[in-house]
Amino acid sequence: MPYDDFVVALLRKWVRSLLSALDENVGAEARSRLLEACGRTCAAHHGDLDRAEAAGERAGDLDELLDSLNRDVSWCGAWRREQDSIVSVCEQCGCPLVREGLVKLSPVFCSCSTGFVKELFERALGRPVLVCLEQAIGRGDPVCRFVVRDGSGESTPKPNDLPR
Repeated sequence: MPYDDFVVALLRKWVRSLLSALDENVGAEARSRLLEACGRTCAAHHGDLDRAEAAGERAGDLDELLDSLNRDVSWCGAWRREQDSIVSVCEQCGCPLVREGLVKLSPVFCSCSTGFVKELFERALGRPVLVCLEQAIGRGDPVCRFVVRDGSGESTPKPNDLPR
């Protein structure tokens, strides 16, 4: 859906103003929750959730699930198991709004990607997950490093611990 230059410029300014006002007026925890909700919506909009759910239903173990997600879901880095976690390292920001120049990269905006990852894995695994953004390009780090852990109070998903 093409937009004229006026609408794109307005969107850039509007989002920049919103993020700035969030930084100035809203506590860090509330900002994070708001942007995580936006990331969950982004995941749904791209159709990635349907592919993640299908991958979870097809996979016989966690390795198969990660192979499927790496193949079928658009993301900035590969997913892999690392001890009791699922990890992805991105060398570039994965946000399409940042890549298209609609939004400037900022520390507050990085919580949006956390919401994307959380929604993706909750759909694929069929249960809550915890997502930690250990490093973020938007916070000045050289990469983004996402770590996914089981959010049900149990250990991170084991190879044969997928929903059936």
